[in-house]
Amino acid sequence: MSRRVLLRQHRIQHETLDETGQVMGMRVLSNDANGVNVEVSLQTTGTIRGVPENTLWTYNILTRPDGSVQGGGNGIMTTKDGDVISLIGNGSGKAVSPGETTNFRTMLHPHSASPKYADLNGTAWAGEYDVNADGSAVNKCWEWK
Repeated sequence: MSRRVLLRQHRIQHETLDETGQVMGMRVLSNDANGVNVEVSLQTTGTIRGVPENTLWTYNILTRPDGSVQGGGNGIMTTKDGDVISLIGNGSGKAVSPGETTNFRTMLHPHSASPKYADLNGTAWAGEYDVNADGSAVNKCWEWK
């Protein structure tokens, strides 16, 4: 095993975020030679480090003519204790046939003024975000220091 692979394995920490949610709305922004660009509103609930939280997202997804999908957006997470974490996210995947689940590989960047979550500032969360045909979603992230 290469040194680079070992370094990567040691940097990925335990699961930090585990959420389920629902797409609340979609809006077509453009449909041209670059592909179809759609704005998505998403609401999720779950846990961060075992603490219940709710997150609201707005992100754009560009589905390109070659079938690749790229997206990015912003989220705001509020824990049951009232702590707030701002999120910036990006992801990519492949377009699927109608009725299938779209799988994204994501990178989220958290920031919080809360002392409880200040150690997340400057980290990234590697994640898996899956959206089912009915708009239900599952998001799991692991902290990468």
